[in-house]
Amino acid sequence: MSAWRALVVTAHPDDMEFGCAGTLARWADAGAEITLCIATDGSTGTQDRELMGTRLHEVRVAESQRAADVIGISELVWLDYQDGYVEYTLELRKDIARIFRKYRPHRFVVLDPASTIEDFINHPDHRAIGQASLDVSMTAGTTPGHFPELLEEGLDPWRGLRELWIAGPGLRPRVVDISETIDRKIEALLCHRSQVGEHADEIADFVRVYTAEAGDTAGFAYAESFTVIAQGPGFHAGEQDDVELSDLASAPSDPRSTRS
Repeated sequence: MSAWRALVVTAHPDDMEFGCAGTLARWADAGAEITLCIATDGSTGTQDRELMGTRLHEVRVAESQRAADVIGISELVWLDYQDGYVEYTLELRKDIARIFRKYRPHRFVVLDPASTIEDFINHPDHRAIGQASLDVSMTAGTTPGHFPELLEEGLDPWRGLRELWIAGPGLRPRVVDISETIDRKIEALLCHRSQVGEHADEIADFVRVYTAEAGDTAGFAYAESFTVIAQGPGFHAGEQDDVELSDLASAPSDPRSTRS
């Protein structure tokens, strides 16, 4: 089977593990080449004033690599924006477009950019990075006139995206069975010792509860859920790779796609 590619763009170390690690483990087991891009340096995620900053960043790089290895991530990429200080800028959009064009994903997993989700206040870094990622799939990743300097880096637009997956809190329409990968999801999350501290058992229980609730809606023991978009502007019929994956969507023709 031809390898297919997934790109995941998150804000912080451990975002992937909480949101979609079980699903990614399934994809990795099915032969996908998965790139994880973490946009921030993870340097402020602590109450320990002696640890925060460069020391914490170094710790979290090591933790993230161990977690990525558990899941089967092919490559881990850092953008090194300062944790907690990310704003939506053209530079952020360009940096994500660079990654999108370089790794040419068939599936693109992004953060929900909403300010609130049900009763959950969304982190400002998630909002900025999520929105920039969505916009890359629509314009900067697919159109040569957006950031033409990327052409000079040898990064042509990528118009072969097949599916955009939006991850975040709450129950979403696409429910993925992770019953066989729930243990790897939890193992990967617990690699982040700087975050879980002495609460590993509590956090593992918490993960099992919310994934069981998601699974219950579809008859699975454990699940993760997503919003999936596979048509409209940003998806280009006739320019999508003929990868061999039965559940990978193909975009219908859409005249709006020729302009983006």
